[in-house]
Amino acid sequence: MDEKEVLTRFKNGHLDRAQAAALLTGAGVGIAARGGTGAGTGGGTGPGAGLGAVGAVPVPVAFPRPDAVRERAADGPSPAERIAVVGMAGRYPGAGDLGSFWRQAREGHGSAGAPPAGRPGDERGHYLERVQDFDAEFFGIDAAEAALMDPQERLFLETAWEALEDAGCTGGRLDALTSADGTPRSVGVFTCAGTADYAVLAARAWTRERPVRLPRGGHWSLPNRFSALAGLTGPSQSVDTAESSVLVALHLAAAALRAGECAAALVGGVQLLLHPASRRPGAGEGVGALLLKPLSRALADGDTVHCVIRGSAVGHSAAGGPGAGPGRGSRVAADHAHGDAAGDAAPGRRVLGAALRAAGVDAASVAVHEDADSVRAFVGEAGAVTAAAALTRAVLQLSHRVLVPGPGRAEAQAWPGGEPEPRRASVGAHGAGGAAAHVILEEYLPAAGSGEAAGPAGAAELFVLSAPTPAHLAATAHRFAELLGGAGPVPELAVLARALRTGRAAMDCRFAAVVGDTGELVAALERFVADGGPYADLRGGGSDPLDMGTVPETADYLAALWRAGHLQQVRSLWLSGLDVDWAALEQAHGAGAVAVPLPASAFLRTPLWLGGEEERA
Repeated sequence: MDEKEVLTRFKNGHLDRAQAAALLTGAGVGIAARGGTGAGTGGGTGPGAGLGAVGAVPVPVAFPRPDAVRERAADGPSPAERIAVVGMAGRYPGAGDLGSFWRQAREGHGSAGAPPAGRPGDERGHYLERVQDFDAEFFGIDAAEAALMDPQERLFLETAWEALEDAGCTGGRLDALTSADGTPRSVGVFTCAGTADYAVLAARAWTRERPVRLPRGGHWSLPNRFSALAGLTGPSQSVDTAESSVLVALHLAAAALRAGECAAALVGGVQLLLHPASRRPGAGEGVGALLLKPLSRALADGDTVHCVIRGSAVGHSAAGGPGAGPGRGSRVAADHAHGDAAGDAAPGRRVLGAALRAAGVDAASVAVHEDADSVRAFVGEAGAVTAAAALTRAVLQLSHRVLVPGPGRAEAQAWPGGEPEPRRASVGAHGAGGAAAHVILEEYLPAAGSGEAAGPAGAAELFVLSAPTPAHLAATAHRFAELLGGAGPVPELAVLARALRTGRAAMDCRFAAVVGDTGELVAALERFVADGGPYADLRGGGSDPLDMGTVPETADYLAALWRAGHLQQVRSLWLSGLDVDWAALEQAHGAGAVAVPLPASAFLRTPLWLGGEEERA
């Protein structure tokens, strides 16, 4: 249709603003980017998979507005489906978890300091503490093997697991994420890592007289190992475009989701500065991970939706990078940092403009812009993890509806706006080699009446908790006792219990209690932590001694017990090692109906280093 017809249909209400904008710019709703072979290795073949020739500007898909889309999880994601962020985890300098990172951002406190004890040098930077520590037993990894693993990989394993737990996606709900052919655990992993310092340290220690085993080279092991340990069957690949790596990984993950290559995707990055040569004034470390799902699937699964990825774009400056002339790469980076959608002279402006077109929104509707500058005080020059910090900061502002201190704001303040027009933020990054990426995020506004009631107050609930060892179980129970017994807000008992039953993996050491209120649960947890029992330990075998799991009638028997409210009997069967399909017992729909953020499983870390030595670089 021509321009006049598009404008007429828009005026008459037959097209929304995003659809009209897409048609006027030549993108068209649901039409793929032109001339793309994908950015990075092994990217998706769906819309927005990448730019074609160097310096080209994509014409990505335009996403319809939220009120113009009918979400249809049963048919799989559409080519223009929005992507939901359903789980997050991270560890940044001075912030051991995202709760601390959010407080740090709200208060505007930086994290620069001297290197931690045990690291040589005195360069002020942004460092993580105790990076040599790792919980190998939790993941079933031999200690000697774990000592050979790059600490970046170890740190990512823990953070990725926490992101899955934050999404309530390590138990039966993970198994239910199936591919088109029915393969379970269809989750892709798209990652990046900053340095190869650990391999350099190992090579330095190697001599003919004292040969040592060397860590694996390359960062392919970062996503591949987590996929293997968690039994994930989606794409698993490492991305390296320097500072823009995490956003490029997110772009590839979104394309894979829309192409149906996986049902969910984990995106993350990590950087540690272990060799003295890598440390310079202002350098930084950190790790972050986010779990993504098509929005329709997230709503059908009852996930908490932190925000929505509206659109993204990637490209190359054709001016920066190793082959650029003297000073040219730095000028490109400066252009990118100050780019906007007003023109296309700077590569940052071009890619941001492409992301806006992919999102189907205009620049004026995006109030917050996060990039390397906005997180420099918190993570420094953190290489591959810089964009992860910026992305996390943007998601947290959207989910809390709070603007943190920044240009023109001396302190945190409520973010004005909202319905009917959602709040929006952009996140941009420009790699040292010239690879640029931008992502447009949007607040999730649930439909009126969405979600599901928790259930009648005072009704008994079955609370379950499990871990790989008794020590892990006690440590995790202590976390929940502190949360529920504290002064802060806590989930309703029914919501909490359901989230744990359906969203956490059932491990060998198990605790379960039938309780009528939160106070009763806190008392049961405190008794367990103090006295060490009762609990079930299935590590020596004897799981499901009656072999009920092999009998097809067991599912109907469990359902009958559940409907009748015989929770003590269900508790006993679960403690005996019987696998219970909790999701089949209790159906719930709508955002936050099943998965709500809860404390992560406790890790019991010990120092692991090359050759079993405590010494660190």
